[in-house]
Amino acid sequence: MTATDAGFEERGDSEFLFDFDQFELMDQAGVFSGVQGRVELIEGKIIQMAPASGDHGEVSGGVFYALKSAAMAAGVDKLHRFIVHATLKIGTCSAPEPDVLVIRRGESEKYARAEQAVLVAEVSISTRENDLTVKSRLYAKASVPEYWVVEPEARRLNVFREPQADGTWASTTVLEGDDAAVSPLFAPQISIALSELF
Repeated sequence: MTATDAGFEERGDSEFLFDFDQFELMDQAGVFSGVQGRVELIEGKIIQMAPASGDHGEVSGGVFYALKSAAMAAGVDKLHRFIVHATLKIGTCSAPEPDVLVIRRGESEKYARAEQAVLVAEVSISTRENDLTVKSRLYAKASVPEYWVVEPEARRLNVFREPQADGTWASTTVLEGDDAAVSPLFAPQISIALSELF
């Protein structure tokens, strides 16, 4: 196991890549049962995330609540599902577990698919570099329309929009300060103050 940054470790031989079906079978067989924290499949590599802290869980819950309650108030909540820490299947070789996920309602499946996603949010306490590089590229390549990196310690929100096939974003915005607000693309009539996210 090789640490690639704080809270982000790669397991296994870097020459061998897994697909989602293999990853799911390993999970069902209990291969990851002794692993602390979450395990994700990122571009064929099995990645071990550090266990989530109480602060991380609280902020994830705050982001979920702010999005869902604003959507309910605007009457658009029935069009979407709001999910915390669920697997997002991207192609055949990636299955991250974003902290907050908003998907279009549709056929009920075991795992959310990237094509359904309208917003993905990662709470970045000890994983900032990974969230702004690896995860950012992954979600852009998957054509997720909007990606948020929530930095509670800096009281900052990074908003990525207009994903490009090369893994970049045509639009990036950094919002700071409790007076700033964000309107998600899936419901532009909603305005969420950053103070509700932290």
